[in-house]
Amino acid sequence: MPRQKYKLNTESLDFEVIKIPLRRKTQRFFVMFLLSLILFFVYNYIYSQFFESPKIMLLKSENINIKLKYDLLLKDVENADKSITEINNRDQNVYRTLFGLDKISYTSGKRNINFQKGDFLHNVGKTFVALDNFRHKIYIQSKSFDIISKYAANMEKMALCMPSIPPIDLRKVRRTGNYGYRIDPFFGDWRHHDGLDFTADTGNPVYATGDGVVSTVIYSNSPISYGNRIDIEHGFGYLTRYAHLSKIFVKEGMQIKRGDMIGLSGNTGKSTGPHLHYEVRYYGNPMYPKKYYVDESSEINYDKIINRTK
Repeated sequence: MPRQKYKLNTESLDFEVIKIPLRRKTQRFFVMFLLSLILFFVYNYIYSQFFESPKIMLLKSENINIKLKYDLLLKDVENADKSITEINNRDQNVYRTLFGLDKISYTSGKRNINFQKGDFLHNVGKTFVALDNFRHKIYIQSKSFDIISKYAANMEKMALCMPSIPPIDLRKVRRTGNYGYRIDPFFGDWRHHDGLDFTADTGNPVYATGDGVVSTVIYSNSPISYGNRIDIEHGFGYLTRYAHLSKIFVKEGMQIKRGDMIGLSGNTGKSTGPHLHYEVRYYGNPMYPKKYYVDESSEINYDKIINRTK
């Protein structure tokens, strides 16, 4: 029961119960209720400013752990990316160069996502982009290795097809002409000479410098032509050309082995004297022929190569 209050009646000298009107009770109730609400909000505000709830502390702790995990993951991805970059460097500068393949690019397919630096989403987004780009590099590199593995499987065949011996016995050559720009001995102007000229007597044997197929045989004595000429397709982008021949021993479509005698040196076409004009082309571009053979190659080895077809 609510506690009652009394007052002394001076006339009757009795204690009488003090009766509080309902309206006043209601006013008191609302005043106390409002004061309680104000105190509640003030307390919560002060507490939130200077103290953290266990739930908030737990969430912050979890947030820090997630950030640390993302940072560690990003470092792992960066280290893996460095490894794939080293593999790519070997691929570009060793394997693809060895097989004459074009270089590959990682730029296409890379993604970029921008988040404000320092934001949690920045770390997540950066890690996501790094993972996505790493996956793209792995895909490109795997495709590259698929191609290289096919070329490696044909390595033996490629070694046989590459032009790698002199086209004529160097012991019978008096002089070797220059490759590159020079004064044209026939027209007297500055021109690029796409091959080497081996000055030798007419009738010296000319040999195929690699396995292949005879793609072109031309007989001509025009003063503006290669004269009697043979082209051999070796595959893998290589073609060799033998010009100014006095005789030709092959026909178009014939399969040729390295060391096969294909003709004799001569003085046909645009020629100022007996010699053999020899070219090496790689995907249509003239190459320096001397880098494909060694001048100091053993005479015995050369004899073994050219004598196997006699």
